Amino acid sequence: MSEPEQEISVLVVDDDAIVRDWVRQALTGTEFRIAGEAGTSAEALELLRRRRADVLLTDHWLPDDQLGTELVRVFRREGVKLPVVLMTAHPERGLNESAREVGIQASIVKSSDPSGLVSALRSVIEGRGFFDPQHPKRKEGEAPLAPRERDVIKLVAEGMTNRQVAASLGIGEETVKTLLERAYTKLGANRRADAVLEARRRGFV
Repeated sequence: MSEPEQEISVLVVDDDAIVRDWVRQALTGTEFRIAGEAGTSAEALELLRRRRADVLLTDHWLPDDQLGTELVRVFRREGVKLPVVLMTAHPERGLNESAREVGIQASIVKSSDPSGLVSALRSVIEGRGFFDPQHPKRKEGEAPLAPRERDVIKLVAEGMTNRQVAASLGIGEETVKTLLERAYTKLGANRRADAVLEARRRGFV
């Protein structure tokens, strides 16, 4: 079997050595080569600054309390525009919608046939999206957070009080309370801890 004429470099972010081995096997004999591997979002950020990659393949649940969607959000803020394929171990409700909202081009469930991974990578390289249909859609009413609601939840997640959030954003405490109430409704939460947990699960913070 001849080697592919053009290689496409892939940066893999996953802390599970078994998964990384699965990826290597899936890409063997294809046009894709692994340019680097990282186990955490911090390692991924550092690696991408040092090495060129054509596509990012990242797990959604990373070990340093970071989500794949948030990692991509950081990349985008830094001007990194490479396409992204988001992996999960199991189907997750609303993941495809959360992925699209941060500029991710594809999703794949790791238990899928390895050929599915290659198909997802080829799709994003060709400019087409590929979102695994195994991920159930959001329930009706699960709207994404508005930018200001996201700002408030993010600061709450950092441990700020309403007064501190208000000072940080330059708004009144009553406005903070209103934004929190709206976020609670969208997240299906009744208290701060549950709202933060659900916002993290959906990749909002």
